[in-house]
Amino acid sequence: MPPEVYQFLKLLFSKVFTSLQPNVTILIEEFESSLTNELFDAAQSYLSTKCFSSSRVLKLSKPKNFKNLTFTMSTNQTFEEMFEGIKVKWTFCCVEKKTNSNIYRASLENRYFQLSFHHKYKEKVQSSYIPYVIEVAETIKLKNRERKLYTNRSFEEDGRYWSFVPFSHPSTFDTLAFDPVLKEDIKADLTKFIKRKEFYGRVGRAWKRGYLLYGPPGTGKTSLIAAIANFLEFDIYDLELTSVRSNSQLRKLLISISSKSVVVVEDIDCSLDLSDRSKKAITAEENGNDTEEGKDKAHRTGSLNSFISLSGVLNFVDGLWSSCGGERLIIFTTNHKEKLDQALLRPGRMDKHINLSYCEIDAFKMLAKNYLGIEKHELMKDVEEVLPLIKMTPADIGEIFLSCEEDADMGMKRILEKMVEEKEKQCRLTIEDSSINNDKNQEQNEDSVANEDGHKIEERHDDNNKEKEDVVAEKQD
Repeated sequence: MPPEVYQFLKLLFSKVFTSLQPNVTILIEEFESSLTNELFDAAQSYLSTKCFSSSRVLKLSKPKNFKNLTFTMSTNQTFEEMFEGIKVKWTFCCVEKKTNSNIYRASLENRYFQLSFHHKYKEKVQSSYIPYVIEVAETIKLKNRERKLYTNRSFEEDGRYWSFVPFSHPSTFDTLAFDPVLKEDIKADLTKFIKRKEFYGRVGRAWKRGYLLYGPPGTGKTSLIAAIANFLEFDIYDLELTSVRSNSQLRKLLISISSKSVVVVEDIDCSLDLSDRSKKAITAEENGNDTEEGKDKAHRTGSLNSFISLSGVLNFVDGLWSSCGGERLIIFTTNHKEKLDQALLRPGRMDKHINLSYCEIDAFKMLAKNYLGIEKHELMKDVEEVLPLIKMTPADIGEIFLSCEEDADMGMKRILEKMVEEKEKQCRLTIEDSSINNDKNQEQNEDSVANEDGHKIEERHDDNNKEKEDVVAEKQD
């Protein structure tokens, strides 16, 4: 048979066979040219949540760095579903391949999925269904993965700038003890942020957001960071600035941070001199330290080997390199907001300022519920009267509750005694401060009176001298 006729008949029979078999089958193999096929992994993750109800034989496993059990389809098992009116059928297949070698003879498994559907839906499956499968698979992987807490290394080892441990902090927004209105505001802001990828791209901004947490020690700044990471299901990168030797190393750390992460710099005012430059310039002029060397020293961290400038930190937060990677939250904490340079505090760098102050009644009730398991108590009214008059942090109250071994009566009694004690202490301090101020005012008044008397004596003395001089002059005349 001439080749031309053979090719024509082959094409004809292929069209006839296709018309008789309306379904199209796509093969998704585990490996493609010896490389892992990401679409195979996506299909496996997607079907792990679907196949449990329909398949009779399943494989159960717990992959490394996953926190949940995973079900997978066994060989020749099928799963059918409807997607926007399209019926699709998944089949898991496994074919054994034998390989011959001079040394040994081995058998390899060729695993793949078959995705079957009617041929008229080919375009829609390609443009809608497969992207949907990939998106769902990414969400499943994100929920199942074991999240990590990273910290930066003092020196680069094997090209790695970060080391990590599993992150399993129990703090959530349900357990946080502070203003419930503020709590809901933060949750709403975070939810809006993670849903606005297209918006950030449309307005030409990097997909990141900056939080500044400030307030006295013990007010829950670290617990809030952990709750945010748990709420977003993000990893945490705890950046220790005193271990960073230069601005260039800080930049390398930034670009090695993955997406879906919370970057934390705690006690920023202690680890780096970021005080107001206008105040610093006045101090430098007073000390005669206006040279370039003095300006460089003013921006050093507490480590002798670290030379990070304020400019380096600003570029880290909002420079060109900050756009490398997306979906990041940058959180700075400080006990003294007033010490920070205004350039760091502006929107675009620290977009949201969150003040965590001393414990108020709503936070106290949350602590009582968490530690003592109560929502009402006969001493609660007394607490409501005393609490606004004193300064106690949630950490102070939590420590007292912790020592009461979940005995509600003992806990409420001890905390009220402590509050009354703090109130009396603050009253004594107020009286002492008032007494000191009165003594200072009295001393200042006495000094002013003495000065006035001295001036009067000098004036009388000058008048007497003048009179004597006039008498002498008259006698000489």
